[in-house]
Amino acid sequence: MSRLLFFLLLLAVLGFGAHLWLAAQGSHVDLSARESNAAAIRIVSVTPPSVAASEAARLRRETQGLAGAACVEFAGIGPADASRARQAFAALALGDRLSEQRNEDVSRYWVFVPPAADRRSAEATVAQLKRAGVGDVSLRPDNAISLGVFSSEDAARRFLASIAAKGVRGAQEGPFTRELHSLAMLVREPDTETVARLTILKRDFPGATLRAVPCPIPQAAPTAQAAQ
Repeated sequence: MSRLLFFLLLLAVLGFGAHLWLAAQGSHVDLSARESNAAAIRIVSVTPPSVAASEAARLRRETQGLAGAACVEFAGIGPADASRARQAFAALALGDRLSEQRNEDVSRYWVFVPPAADRRSAEATVAQLKRAGVGDVSLRPDNAISLGVFSSEDAARRFLASIAAKGVRGAQEGPFTRELHSLAMLVREPDTETVARLTILKRDFPGATLRAVPCPIPQAAPTAQAAQ
């Protein structure tokens, strides 16, 4: 028993000595040896306190100006930033209080015959158009008939007039291809926290604007009598 106690005391002394040695070594460790690419680390920029205070005051004024607004419009989002903006607004979890408004440019126009009730009627109209001398005729899956696509509305109108002179009736001209010009996000009944987050978010989208706007009037669902 005495021999066992001797070995236990010996192990305790050795363990305590090892702890003291490691502690002494740790106090003299050169931490600079652990730095990775220390020479490559540099400070990119430092915002002066006056500039930071001015920016904070501006954000506070903008937030206060939008407080209590029925609807707030976050507009001026370019096409290249549309996907990133949708992700940022999705993270706000606004639900049905958020709606998207697209500002589009028409890049192409077309002359067409509106969709027929069925395929057979559409094919009959195609035959009539060809007999009238309209050569560029294309029957679409929705039974509409394309008579030509044009780079300008004026060119489409001139073509429409030319086929009308041949006796073609029922054709129309209108937009064919639309391209996104800018995107706006409309937030209904934002609280103070949401307004503050929108104000901060605007810094990530150069050219974006944030303003209070009247809320659009929701369209009433048709009544049963009107549906009949």
